[in-house]
Amino acid sequence: MPRVNYWNWNLEGAQIRAINELDEELAAQAGITQRRIHETKRELQSHLSQVDRRLVSVADRIDTVLEWTELRFQLIEFDEYAARKAIRKPFRALAGGLPATAPDVADVPGYWMPPAALALLRLVARGGAPSGPFADLSASLELARERDAVRAELFSLTVALCFDQPAFIDAAVLRLLGEPADLGLAEPGEVAAGWRALWEHAARGEFGPSAADLLTERLAAMFDPETLDEEELRAWDEAILSFGGVESAPLPKTEAFALLREHLSDAEAPQAAGGTVEPDERWRRYLQELIEEPSPAELPLVEAMEELHLSEDRLQRSKPTWSEPEGSVAELLRQDLFDPDGPVALRALALELAAPLLRSRIELVGESPESTEPIIRIVKRVGSKVRVGRDGHDAAELEAAERRIEQHMDLEGPSAMVAVVTAAGFALAGLVLVFNGLWPLALLCLIGVVAPVWRYSKGKSEQAAKRDRCDQQLADLRAELIRAREGVREAEDERAERTAAVGRARDELLAALPGARSGTANH
Repeated sequence: MPRVNYWNWNLEGAQIRAINELDEELAAQAGITQRRIHETKRELQSHLSQVDRRLVSVADRIDTVLEWTELRFQLIEFDEYAARKAIRKPFRALAGGLPATAPDVADVPGYWMPPAALALLRLVARGGAPSGPFADLSASLELARERDAVRAELFSLTVALCFDQPAFIDAAVLRLLGEPADLGLAEPGEVAAGWRALWEHAARGEFGPSAADLLTERLAAMFDPETLDEEELRAWDEAILSFGGVESAPLPKTEAFALLREHLSDAEAPQAAGGTVEPDERWRRYLQELIEEPSPAELPLVEAMEELHLSEDRLQRSKPTWSEPEGSVAELLRQDLFDPDGPVALRALALELAAPLLRSRIELVGESPESTEPIIRIVKRVGSKVRVGRDGHDAAELEAAERRIEQHMDLEGPSAMVAVVTAAGFALAGLVLVFNGLWPLALLCLIGVVAPVWRYSKGKSEQAAKRDRCDQQLADLRAELIRAREGVREAEDERAERTAAVGRARDELLAALPGARSGTANH
């Protein structure tokens, strides 16, 4: 809107100005209103975007729930799922100290759980005379072993341990010790957690002497030092050298060897006879995982359900902890051997199996890392250096160093001939001036006779002072050479003592090791 021109000096000027001011105020309010409308639109659009995103998220969740529900319904259709659900209920009741009875579950062809679980459940629940398709305990367990030997035996062991059935422990342990160490599921070359738990209990004698002997024989057959790679051998070397210290401050070899000898000597102490399995929460967890674990046919569905990350299924039943790798046999033996707080029985077993390897590594790392070359120290002076050893210094280098010191001191004194000639010249000139009657000049010449003599005398004094300083520096150099030679002797003696101490500690440690086990390869 064009502005009204009020540059007229008449009576209507005040009214025109009022109209223009009102127009400006209305325009300002209109601008404020327009900005508020734009801000409101932006806020509304932002809220609508958030609503859209939430709707999309809700839609995605609905799709996820629908997908999970569909997978769930597919899973329910499996006979293995129905059998596992029926078997889980009485075992939960028994775990809580409640009475339970074996359910009426039909056999599922190829599935190991019904024959193993129902046969043992009837025994544990003590619900009367066995009946049904799995009334014969031995036949049922044998059928389960034919379908999955590892899971059937591990299940028998966990049930026997969790519900106090010692009659089944020995047979299950001996069979499991005969199975591959990976239990069929751990990574190649890795010991599974369930087998490691069996290893620990058997080594402590809790499954009886037969199980301990079988474990030792099995581990001896599996542990071959010749097959260890450089990385594992370095790990053994580091465990030896760092024993008793911390990562930031390892102990000297002498102390590390002494502590290791004491540590390994404890492993030879006689152990109390075992026979009772100590309470271990792992067996209860393994039992639950075996019951919850899906069959091979169900596994793809269960894995797909777990990938959906629903809160209803966070158990990760497709990855039981009993099948997780604990490490290789070499790693676990090294862990048992060097763990200062580990069970002595495990340490003794590891020492028996790994003694040849341990001996060879101790001999290797026990060699003195210090050079046997003669120790040389350098004494430096004024741009030169003198090498000093146990038997003394290099004569040519010392001569060159002394010469450099003398050159640096500038020991050349004033010339007597120059002083005499200069004085004689002034004296002759003075006599000539006297004969000619030029007494003032003759007096100056006589003074000139004294000057060369004075300068010569002063130069001789300075030369004597420089010579004294030079002699002092030469004496300091020779004293430093003597100190350096003594320091070299002390350093070599200390090195020899350290080497001897390491050698004694190494020999004492080697003497404390048991002899090589028959059938175990030396490295």
